[in-house]
Amino acid sequence: MEETKKSILIIDDEDYIRQSFIDYFEDRHWLVFDTKSGESALELLKNQACSAAIVDIRMTGMDGETFIKNASKKYPVMGFVICTGSPEYQTSEDILQLPNVANQIFGKPVIDIDKLENTIKGML
Repeated sequence: MEETKKSILIIDDEDYIRQSFIDYFEDRHWLVFDTKSGESALELLKNQACSAAIVDIRMTGMDGETFIKNASKKYPVMGFVICTGSPEYQTSEDILQLPNVANQIFGKPVIDIDKLENTIKGML
């Protein structure tokens, strides 16, 4: 039987960051989807199931935490990993209570992208 390909959604408003994640995960045989905003990510998920998402926190419009709160209700088996360039970011209690959000927050630039991938795999 053929194994189902893992899929990941990259949500970041910075093109070069999204592209670096896309390149890495495609090279590792993930099916990759990407978007610049939480709003467009929710629209994409209506038609495309994803195993996990890497979510930026500070984006124009819907921020990453709001996206995660909305998406985790609709897609409870999907895993979420926060990746932010804000060193002062503190995860809210609402997010900490969600079972499908990684405990570790990754800072940008991601120094150990293999660790990021292993964190995601551990959630699936």
